[in-house]
Amino acid sequence: MTEVFVLKNGDEPMTEEQAELLPRWRRRRLERLRYAPAREASLGAGLLWRYVMERHGVQPEEPVRFLQAGKPVFAQRDDLHFSLSHSGPYAMCAISSDPIGVDVQQIKPIHMSVARRFHFRERDWLAEQPRDQQNHAFFRIWTRKEAWVKAVSQDQLLGLDQEDVMHGLDGWQFGEYDLGDEYVAAVCARQGQELAEPTVLTTEDVVAALKG
Repeated sequence: MTEVFVLKNGDEPMTEEQAELLPRWRRRRLERLRYAPAREASLGAGLLWRYVMERHGVQPEEPVRFLQAGKPVFAQRDDLHFSLSHSGPYAMCAISSDPIGVDVQQIKPIHMSVARRFHFRERDWLAEQPRDQQNHAFFRIWTRKEAWVKAVSQDQLLGLDQEDVMHGLDGWQFGEYDLGDEYVAAVCARQGQELAEPTVLTTEDVVAALKG
């Protein structure tokens, strides 16, 4: 089964005490960030990662390495895979016995010329959507595409035009989620893996569980 977890940060600023709950690899990433909203988002994602891993018996300091494309993976085990994404107040983490990818995006105005980076069939599908729905449709493609790239990338960075993610993709399936507040997300999982409904958490839920 593929499990999916979503965290929404609250209105209260996150604290350095909460940062101490992060594994070392997430703390190092946090230390490089100076922009407060980026730090909050990264901290929330790190807390969610540790929460999910502890539910599966993974120790906080289980070694993690980064692939050339930037994707974090476990360094010493291949029986468990995870993917992590965050945007604004939302963070998402998925865990599976097979490769997995997730992506969260805020829906915002965007010039449709950016879609030229997509597969030609995705561009055709986007052009067929009603004009007032094209912005939302663009981010449906984008989140699916980013989730797919994370799921299949190893040491090679894949181009966004390589596959059509809107009309079926051999060996893969997608879950799409409307998180509210103009945020959407997607999960890319192996075909045949059961996709569980997302478990939605608050920062308070996660911190209380980690301290408990």
